[in-house]
Amino acid sequence: MTKPMMFQDQIPNNHCYGCGAENPDGLQIKSYWTAEDVSSCVFMPSSHHSAGPLHFLNGGIISTIIDCHCVCTAIAKGYQLAGRSIGEGETIWFATGKLDVSFLKPVAIDCEVELQATIQETKENKITIDCQLLSKGVVCATANVVAVRVPNEWLGN
Repeated sequence: MTKPMMFQDQIPNNHCYGCGAENPDGLQIKSYWTAEDVSSCVFMPSSHHSAGPLHFLNGGIISTIIDCHCVCTAIAKGYQLAGRSIGEGETIWFATGKLDVSFLKPVAIDCEVELQATIQETKENKITIDCQLLSKGVVCATANVVAVRVPNEWLGN
């Protein structure tokens, strides 16, 4: 079976803490398509990602991985809509316009979490995505993310 191309490994000049392949101190999440307009990501927390109780994942880390997974999904979709591979030609970049996370259950820190993002609406400069975070097969958080297209000047390159 062919290993899927991870979005983050193709996005140029990405130094983001959560998803930047060029940030060795970051979370290094990796996202990929699993179906039309559906992407997945698996993240293995480390002990230093804990909440107050050491056996649960911190809510800020939960929010970060959801945000980054969804924004990278929007970037991948932007390239797809432009008929190009991620990173090919002029840079396409999205940023968070809205992040609405609902924390439903504590997330265990000792096992992988899976993120499943589904694109709900695509407009020229805005992509709306719903996301679920699962731990041990149970939905522990849900989110709605609005990713907005930003001009290349925003990147500061």
